[in-house]
Amino acid sequence: MNTETLLIDLGGTNLRAGAGDTSSMTISDIQKIKVDTNKDIFDALNEISSKNNYEEIVISAAGPVSENKISMTNRELEISAADLEKELNVKECHLLNDWESIGYSLPLMTKNDFNVIKSGNMDNSQTCLAIGPGTGLGFSVLRYVGNIPYVYPTELGNARSYNDHLSNLFEISNSKNFIVLEDYLSGTGIKKIYAEKSGKNLTTEEIVSLYLEDDLATFVLNNFVVALNNILQDLALTFNARGGIFFAGSLMRTISEMNSINYIKEEFNKHSSEAHSNILKNISINLINKEHTPLYGNLNYSVIRRLHE
Repeated sequence: MNTETLLIDLGGTNLRAGAGDTSSMTISDIQKIKVDTNKDIFDALNEISSKNNYEEIVISAAGPVSENKISMTNRELEISAADLEKELNVKECHLLNDWESIGYSLPLMTKNDFNVIKSGNMDNSQTCLAIGPGTGLGFSVLRYVGNIPYVYPTELGNARSYNDHLSNLFEISNSKNFIVLEDYLSGTGIKKIYAEKSGKNLTTEEIVSLYLEDDLATFVLNNFVVALNNILQDLALTFNARGGIFFAGSLMRTISEMNSINYIKEEFNKHSSEAHSNILKNISINLINKEHTPLYGNLNYSVIRRLHE
């Protein structure tokens, strides 16, 4: 009997799957499957699970999780763990928000799994923050209770308290299209800001490629990093993130190589209070470079969830 755990990372375009071994904490048979329709997802799950006798499936996807159901934000689909258990004939199915999964991957990481953007303490047994501006703005908090890690996914991207600050920073007067934080601070936000100020509908990738060549693209991306730094300072102090801050996603991998990232290196530690400046100074900021991070987070959750019970 195959007692490995089936690990699934479900995105808006692709499904990634792997077989997780909780004794060695390794993943094998990793595959990437394009899923254009909701039917493609269930066909892929049925095909993968039918080839092995999995007793447990852990699935991560973008969207809030409630009562072991997830309503995906990047496609019109609600997934029920109870329904999947019956359809796939597995004993247990668990659903995680995608950033909850990334949070659970952090305790498995070593210094080889990330690049340091700003030096400081790197102790992933302390409170850590995982954040990534992509299509939206993902954010989760890893905290330890009795030496057991718990990850709390959030809806930070839908917060509104920064709107005035960000509209002033990006010099935007049209508030109708900029309602929540991720309307500014995400890959989609970069595209929206550029379109609002230029009337040109460029992709995020095209805008990023124009950095230092196009004045508006440079303005948007430089201020994007300023905004990110300001918000990270608040988050770091709010959660006392002594374990470090961890970026994930392709957009931050690109931005981390731009001159604009120097703003974080130079400004993150600054605070009017010396004591709080010292707290910020000791917090590291890192870029995750480990592949298949959500799958490893799902694997770690398979082990850790038993400690939560």
